[in-house]
Amino acid sequence: KYRFLSNWGSSMVQGGKQLPRSGDLLVITKSLKDVMVLYELGITAIAPNSETTFISENQYSKLKLRFKKIILFYDNDLAGISNMNKIRKEFKIEYTFIPKKYKVKDISDFYKKYGKNKTEKLIELYLKTCLDQEDMQEVKEIDMNLK
Repeated sequence: KYRFLSNWGSSMVQGGKQLPRSGDLLVITKSLKDVMVLYELGITAIAPNSETTFISENQYSKLKLRFKKIILFYDNDLAGISNMNKIRKEFKIEYTFIPKKYKVKDISDFYKKYGKNKTEKLIELYLKTCLDQEDMQEVKEIDMNLK
């Protein structure tokens, strides 16, 4: 059975029309809901049409010319980690995810559970870590004391 039906083509990018011409950081996440949360926190983000697809090589090349750093930020479940691993190997892109200890799988769930202030602290740490490490190759977990 079909779970979701859409008239969007696989090359469509959620949040693509809202992208600035250029920037320091672009986060590629897995859903429009996560894109909206990241934008609310001041972070430029897009999402492919589904978590199991990624943007085309041509789209990625164009984005690399516009943004200094591009990072994947998918769910911390098996599907999310698996897809990030495949994408990282193909595109040589770094990625991160929310540690399982927070008992949420994505940034929108984190925001719902912990609120705006703690989400901003998490993102602040996330951005500092990602922007300070130019050649990171391994999985990077976000970790901070939320108390």
